[in-house]
Amino acid sequence: MLLSAAVLALDEEENVAGCVESVRGFCDEVLVVDGGSRDRTREVAAAAGARVLERPFDDFARQHEFARARAGGEWVLSIDADERASPELAAAARGTLGGGATAYSLPFKNHFRGVWLRWGGFWPDRHVRLFRRDACRYHPDRPVHEKLIVDGAVGKLDAPVLHYTYRSLSHCLAKMERYGEAAAQALFAQGRRAGAFDVVARPLWRLVRGYVLLGGFLDGAAGAAMAWARAHEAFARYARLWELTRFEAGRDRLRP
Repeated sequence: MLLSAAVLALDEEENVAGCVESVRGFCDEVLVVDGGSRDRTREVAAAAGARVLERPFDDFARQHEFARARAGGEWVLSIDADERASPELAAAARGTLGGGATAYSLPFKNHFRGVWLRWGGFWPDRHVRLFRRDACRYHPDRPVHEKLIVDGAVGKLDAPVLHYTYRSLSHCLAKMERYGEAAAQALFAQGRRAGAFDVVARPLWRLVRGYVLLGGFLDGAAGAAMAWARAHEAFARYARLWELTRFEAGRDRLRP
């Protein structure tokens, strides 16, 4: 059974070679889907041994679905350019195929500024990333934090993916802004609306849940920074949804 690694990349010149190297030893194919990089991501990926396709980035769900549909293997390991297959995953992945499940969730070791985040909801942080290509597809209405629809059983594999999340705090906050904007647009399109309660309470709940209830404070300053970053994403999401609710929807009602 052929196994393809499907790598999403956008302006990942510094990361993509390491990602390709981490999967090339146990995958039959490494496919990199570039979302329109302005750096040398495509050239670096090709030099590392990947097959490179280009698709202008619109959202994560459609980008992942494009990669899934064009992968050549019966099985797909979905991985981003800032992620690495751990040695444990490299050793266990092929022996898992054909084990009875249609897909497998993998734990993620999330790192921020050299710190492995063990608390705050960051470990084991499972995601379904190893799956049979013809029995799974990505949900088109989940543009951020994409969801894989699995026709069959989902098993667990205790071999982690290493995730080197953000190069810096500014990089982290910029990503949170983009995630918040994309999520707000998707929620608005689905008919969701937001008011003052959402703008205030949802970010605060995200902070309290991650930092206090899930023990993010045990990761020290890195845990505090990530708890605030996640709260910032919630603020960006619901403040933007309020803006869409109050102004764009309001103008629509005023039109004849």
